[in-house]
Amino acid sequence: MSASEEGKGNWVFGLIILAVGIIFIVENFTDLEIWGRVWNLWPVILLIWGIKEIWQNKSIFFGVILIAIGTIFLAKYFFDFEISENIWKFWPILIIALGIDQIFKSFGGVRAKVKRKMKEEEI
Repeated sequence: MSASEEGKGNWVFGLIILAVGIIFIVENFTDLEIWGRVWNLWPVILLIWGIKEIWQNKSIFFGVILIAIGTIFLAKYFFDFEISENIWKFWPILIIALGIDQIFKSFGGVRAKVKRKMKEEEI
């Protein structure tokens, strides 16, 4: 992976850090309380991460799980959606799902076969 490919995602991280810094500065020098409102939107990070995973064809399964979790937490904030306490008993399903996803990735799947075929044709 070249240096330019590695740095492509860094601008998003830099933008997040910049936004957090601006929020803290504004709160320190004014009477505005921005952080309390912005913090309620943290599930948007999960949504963006999930969309990125799917868009870049890294892991559709993991991307869907991230989007689902982000949507549940956003629904809780915007629509007073109640999450049952029993749902937290099922969190190991996420670990199981990630394990299954990694197993499928290790076997290559369709994308890896296409990449291998393209590399063979180049040679």
